[in-house]
Amino acid sequence: MGNTLLMVATLIATVTFAAAFTLPGGFNNDLGLKQGVALLESSKHLRWFVFSDAIAMTSSIIAACIIFWGAVSNDESYVYYLASATVLTCIALQSAGIAFLSGIVAVLPDQPFVDSVTYIVGIAFHVINFLFLLQLLRVFLVSEICQFLIFYFWKMKSRINK
Repeated sequence: MGNTLLMVATLIATVTFAAAFTLPGGFNNDLGLKQGVALLESSKHLRWFVFSDAIAMTSSIIAACIIFWGAVSNDESYVYYLASATVLTCIALQSAGIAFLSGIVAVLPDQPFVDSVTYIVGIAFHVINFLFLLQLLRVFLVSEICQFLIFYFWKMKSRINK
C-alpha cells in the first residue's frame, strides 16, 4: 500500500507542479509591462485555481516525504505514517479536483452549462472523497493518531536538544 500511495502522491505533485506553470488561459505575449502576466489575472476562478493547486502540490509532497520517513524509520509506527500520508493525499486529491474545476470555469466564463456541470461533478467528487476519509477514520482512531503525533514531536524535540 505504501508504494502505491507514494506513486499517487508523486503523480499528484508532478501534475500540479506542471499545472502551476501552464495557467488556464495562458500568458500575455505582447511586449510591454504586462508581458508574461496571466491573461486571466483578474478572474476569481484563476485565484481559486492557483490556491488549490498550491495546496495540492504541497500536500502531496509532504505525503511523499512522510512515506519515505516511515519507510526509513523501520518501527511499528509505520501504520500511522501511512495513515497521515493517506489523509494528505486525499487533501491533495480534493485540491487538485478544485483546481481542475476552477480552471475550466476560468477559461469558459459565462457558460451556464459549464457552471452547472462543474458544480455537479465537483459535489459528487468531494462527497465520494469525504466518504473515503470517513472510512479511514473508522480504521484509525483520531485520538491514537494525535497521541502518536505528540509523542513523535516530543521525541524529535529531545533529539534536537541533545
